[in-house]
Amino acid sequence: MWSLFSELRVRQASVFWSALTIVGLFGTTWIRVLPSIGMAGLFLTGVGYALYHRRIAQRQHWPELLSFVLIYVIHASTGLMHVSVYNKTLQQDLLLELPFILLPVAFLLLPIWQVQHKRLLWLLLISCCVLAALGATINFAFHASEITQLYLQSKVMPTEPDHIRFSLLVSMSVLAGIVIISTIKLSPFMRLAISSAVLFLFLFQHLLAVRSGIVTMYAASLMWLIWMGWQLRRWRTACIGGALMILLGGVCIISFPTLQNKIINTRTDTEQLNSAQAANNFSVTARVYSYQVAWTVVREHPILGVSKVKLQEAMAEQYSYSFPEIDFNRYVLPHNQFIYNLASYGITGLILFVIGFYYPLLIAIRERNILAIIMYLIISISFIVEYTLESNIGVVVGLFFILLSIAPSCMKEEEKKCLMRPVLV
Repeated sequence: MWSLFSELRVRQASVFWSALTIVGLFGTTWIRVLPSIGMAGLFLTGVGYALYHRRIAQRQHWPELLSFVLIYVIHASTGLMHVSVYNKTLQQDLLLELPFILLPVAFLLLPIWQVQHKRLLWLLLISCCVLAALGATINFAFHASEITQLYLQSKVMPTEPDHIRFSLLVSMSVLAGIVIISTIKLSPFMRLAISSAVLFLFLFQHLLAVRSGIVTMYAASLMWLIWMGWQLRRWRTACIGGALMILLGGVCIISFPTLQNKIINTRTDTEQLNSAQAANNFSVTARVYSYQVAWTVVREHPILGVSKVKLQEAMAEQYSYSFPEIDFNRYVLPHNQFIYNLASYGITGLILFVIGFYYPLLIAIRERNILAIIMYLIISISFIVEYTLESNIGVVVGLFFILLSIAPSCMKEEEKKCLMRPVLV
């Protein structure tokens, strides 16, 4: 049995469990536990490898890998300050946030990754996004008029996974594909295949017309263009790429009715900000009022917050007092990860969250790991408009791909003592 934990077998198993986690993101409607199975498999593989070899493979990288565990500690400690360990809401939250222990520990214990294995997982993500986007596009083609009308009602076309998380995955795929094309020697067929996938997903992001998805894709693309010019000294290519991106974006605005309706809906939505009643029907307005309610909670509990398990109750109380015009079933939690954390855990918890989540970014910047920087940028922008880390899929999206991008790797199997990290993938 212990032979299963040889370095070769463990690397193969790591790719398998990681692939299952990625594929599982796109099949939660049918098999909800697939990502959890993948993460658990990755964790147990790491533990088995550590016990078999009696060593912690990535000991020198423990600060940036285990910094994420601090986020789980915040959830557990603040929850236990307000309720007992037997509280069902707390138990559900601790189960939901368990990847903040499983994944960092797994990446700490697993042997150094091979670059080709990590690249294979990025290509798998791109492939899954392409298949899911094709399905959504075909469905749109058969129901174009009905789906287009939804965009005037603050709704979007159906996707798998949900449109918010899917748009983030599309942005990640587009940028991962661009980095691979730009920095790695590929066969003509692979270069054409990846380029076609990136172009399709870039266009689909506009058809899907999720605001956060479009913003993350353009912001990350701009980051890559600046990096290409500054670090790689390819300013001409960067300028051509930027011009092409603007041109395609303009074509999409003219061509895609979903994007046009989303722009109309957003303009109409923002015009309602002075009416609390409008929060019952408009998403942006509802979010703005949720921020106001959350700030009231923060002012009353500035240091330690109310805890996540009590946040909904505290928000509902403030809604009913400050904005009685808003229906109870339209009460929303603050769609901003930082404000959400501030209300739940106070200033103390927010500071610890920023330290725990962003410490690896400092290492990535120091080591010029552009892919990790891009992943952080995409997730951080999503934090501004969503509480990304408070859902099952959001936790995986917000954590797994960052860990994959910062995981140490080397080019060849025999380079077991390689301590250099890849600059890109």
